[in-house]
Amino acid sequence: MKSSKNIFSIKNKVCVITGGCGGIGSVLTKAIYKNGGKIIILDKIKNTKLMKKNITFYRCDLQDESSIKKIVEEIVKKYKNIDCLINAVGISNENSFKDNININLIAVYNLTKLISENMKKKGGSVINITSLNAELGFSKNPGYVSSKGGLKLLTKSFCIDYAKYKIRFNNLGPGYIKTKMTRKKFLNLKERKKRIDRIPLGRYGNPEDLIGPVLFLLSDASSYITGQDIYVDGGFLAKGI
Repeated sequence: MKSSKNIFSIKNKVCVITGGCGGIGSVLTKAIYKNGGKIIILDKIKNTKLMKKNITFYRCDLQDESSIKKIVEEIVKKYKNIDCLINAVGISNENSFKDNININLIAVYNLTKLISENMKKKGGSVINITSLNAELGFSKNPGYVSSKGGLKLLTKSFCIDYAKYKIRFNNLGPGYIKTKMTRKKFLNLKERKKRIDRIPLGRYGNPEDLIGPVLFLLSDASSYITGQDIYVDGGFLAKGI
């Protein structure tokens, strides 16, 4: 039986975060750093405020497969192994079905496949940030809904294929979280009320609400949890009429 003393520890774990400078990603980066993790951020835009010891940044386009392959090789060479991967990258482009699919699903697949192969020796934990859109249909953005629905099942597929290597894959689905992506509707009082009325806890979430579940899923406390969907939505999905 495992000791419960350090069961939630992620100290010295090597964690790759895609979109680690974004609204949700930056908060998770800070939390993992404060808890002793070694972080590698893959993002298009660099947030200089995040740059500290044990945080490495690679400016990259996740759709550039050859570049991503070289970056993963560099990471493995420097750190010897990768313990964790969080795919927090994501776009919501109502005008392009393909852009959503290419970034939110295909690029995530390619990177996750590369890193999973490098996790085989020691095992690891992968968290894919999905969305309420992975469970429910929403209007005017079929590309985003489709990409998140696909990502949900991609996680489950990887879970089966890599279980024998002790690599765990789980989905973390935010509800309405206050970020740049949701800012427009949050500032619209009518739209905000419509959503809050649907949320049993009666408020939008903050990126910080995701910290607890992420640390749990990265740590040994969740060593028998894989292929699951955990929603941080204030009860949105549970509410009926």
